[in-house]
Amino acid sequence: MRIRAITIGQMIPFLLKNETILSFLEEKLRNFSAFYDEFSEMLNEINIEIDTKRICSQPLFSYDNKLFYEKNLKETLIDINDQLIFLQEVFNDYGINYFACAMMRADQIQELGIFEKLLLNQVPHFIQNTRNFFTSLSVASTEKGINLAALKSGAKIILNLSKPDPFNNLQFCVSANVRPNTPFFPAAYHLSEKPAFSLALEMADEVINVIEKSSSLKDAQLNLLKKFNEIYNTLTKISEKVARNFDLEFKGIDFSPAPYPQVDKSIGTAIEKLGIDYFGANGTLTAIALIKNSIPVDKEKVIGFSGFMQPVLEDFILSKRLSENKFDLDSLILFSTMCGAGLDVVPLPGDITERELFYILLDICTISIILNKPLTCRLMPIPGKKSGDDIKFDFEYFAPSKIIDFRRIKDGSKKDLFNRNEKNLKFL
Repeated sequence: MRIRAITIGQMIPFLLKNETILSFLEEKLRNFSAFYDEFSEMLNEINIEIDTKRICSQPLFSYDNKLFYEKNLKETLIDINDQLIFLQEVFNDYGINYFACAMMRADQIQELGIFEKLLLNQVPHFIQNTRNFFTSLSVASTEKGINLAALKSGAKIILNLSKPDPFNNLQFCVSANVRPNTPFFPAAYHLSEKPAFSLALEMADEVINVIEKSSSLKDAQLNLLKKFNEIYNTLTKISEKVARNFDLEFKGIDFSPAPYPQVDKSIGTAIEKLGIDYFGANGTLTAIALIKNSIPVDKEKVIGFSGFMQPVLEDFILSKRLSENKFDLDSLILFSTMCGAGLDVVPLPGDITERELFYILLDICTISIILNKPLTCRLMPIPGKKSGDDIKFDFEYFAPSKIIDFRRIKDGSKKDLFNRNEKNLKFL
């Protein structure tokens, strides 16, 4: 196990002059840097490694920030792009690996105006100009329903990000019901005035080890619960101590057992060791539920997704089974009813349409709303590739795989939901 990310949430006064923002952040960043160092030392003493140090802020766009309307739209968008580049450089100077802020909480907006639509159109530009900036678009919540206009914008962003470099979609997701201070990127964001931090865990290997030592499914569940509680107690004790030393609020730990693309760190390996023939076979959903339900839910500091994660390209066995045609997109949508993060780094054909993406996103948002759980979609159309084609990225966190198969749909009529002018959908 290792800490995939320590994510600090910090409010940022967007669109003020860069020197004003730097003055506002400098002392805080020095404090964060010292915090990271002390936390790392304490974790090293118990042989736990930290992979990345991250920061997230409040959503970029807010009606409360009147600076968005002081200049004409074109100038404001240029200023936002320049400021994101500036912030990336500032955070890099303080040893922070990645920065995230949601574009907006579109699930809280009844109707997208001209500025909101133009801002979302610029998301591919923002990402292509930055290496370490991640962002998300919140489009749905159980309370407010689905912002269909924002959902269409999300589909458009995904498609535009795929060209010319499909890897850009690593830095963007569409989200539903994701709460503040969820530590996993790209969905992370922060709302409170006081800075806070949370932990994302990479611990599929711990799940495998527990399952290998268990003699039955009942034993596996009880032993997983015991292991998760041990990890919770250890990390919470250290986190709360360090939080007091640096006047930070400790929000909690996301217990989703994130994988790494090695067979002994694959959540797919854990599923198969539970007695399932292969990841994707009938019975996989039961195994997913077993792991998910072993995560303690009665702990104050268990936050975020805290469920089963299925990031296809980041998981050795999931990537391998996809290459062997053992599951398709419908399988992953079904598993999303039990998992904690939805569809993650899923390789799709390059000729997928905005309309097809819209309906994939719509189904995940519906699951999120009906089950009242956080879900995201980080989808990766690959230009020039079709279902079944081999793919390989030169990236430490991705395993080689194939383009996933999914049910294609024909062009729709004007009565088709994608083509109709409906703005929102709220279930009765």
